Amino acid sequence: MKNKNISIDTFSTLANIGWALTFLRAAGVINTNWNDVLGYWLCLLTVSVALGLVTAIIGLWAKGGDKGGEK
Repeated sequence: MKNKNISIDTFSTLANIGWALTFLRAAGVINTNWNDVLGYWLCLLTVSVALGLVTAIIGLWAKGGDKGGEK
């Protein structure tokens, strides 16, 4: 029996939680303030933009990694 790697995409999980919060609040199942739901989405957006910027800066700094081949 082979071991299977289980990978959990953190951003997708957090986005799914956000959608669940939004739908449950819209349906009236939970009594969370709309400002709190919006704050969750804004926090998730801020984290994703910050990680994207860090990735872009590292990509520029590393100059795209090893190109390989001869010059």
